[in-house]
Amino acid sequence: MIDAPAIITVSDLTHRIGLFQLGPVSFTVPEGSITALIGPNGAGKTTLLDLLFGLGWAQHGDIAIAGMQQPRDQVRIKQRVGFVSPDLTYQTGGTVGGAIDFIGGFYPDWNAQECDRLIALFGLGRKDKLAGQSFGTRIKLALIVALARDTDVLLLDEPTTGLDVGSRRHLFAELLAYMEKPGRAVIISSHQLNDLERLADRVAVLNGGQLLALGSTAALVERYQQWDVVLDGSMVPALPGDMRILARDVDRVRVMADLDSPQLAALERLDIAARSPMSLEEVYLGLTGEAA
Repeated sequence: MIDAPAIITVSDLTHRIGLFQLGPVSFTVPEGSITALIGPNGAGKTTLLDLLFGLGWAQHGDIAIAGMQQPRDQVRIKQRVGFVSPDLTYQTGGTVGGAIDFIGGFYPDWNAQECDRLIALFGLGRKDKLAGQSFGTRIKLALIVALARDTDVLLLDEPTTGLDVGSRRHLFAELLAYMEKPGRAVIISSHQLNDLERLADRVAVLNGGQLLALGSTAALVERYQQWDVVLDGSMVPALPGDMRILARDVDRVRVMADLDSPQLAALERLDIAARSPMSLEEVYLGLTGEAA
């Protein structure tokens, strides 16, 4: 199978905010993919998505989207990329309809009919007041603005925050429909890992500003297993350096085994009582050190 061309290319990206540093990170996002960007709070997910969209300029490195470069082509990139963030607010126009009509005027690819369909789908009304809007309403409005256009890429930062179950289902259905057109890609960050495991075909794990893992969802889940190692007395045996301890009981220790590790043979020489697969959530918790 021929690999799809990259629609996003990030090379040696580094950006410091106060004491926090994102990167250096390098990765590509192929056309036709939905990539789940996961990591704990403060991992750098929002910073990365902001830099991709052009909300601030990276201090070092290169970002290319659909053949355009940040920051040189930032205006064109914003026209070809849909962006959703919990930090977005819409006040111009006073009402949902007023805000959407104002925003739509900036985009030549704006689809008014599609916009009206999305307004109804997410349960909003054009006459709904923007003043005092709920967090969920803000997210819905941002989603409508992003989805009512013919874009190449969607960058979605926590787009399910504040949404009810029905609206989340509508969103995921819309993302699958969006991907039916060739040459598109989605990056979506969320803490709803069960939803992402069903939706995304690729996963990027970010922690402490570093990219810990990137690849297909299926390959990442298949790469790791949970092994129960029987203890000889109370001492934990010496484990290979890249094997993570998930939990410890009286007579055994639970280890996250990397089946691609060159040190796997050393782990296999121990007394293994059981081996079991891991879910995406369990892999994520093990990689980020939150499993213990």
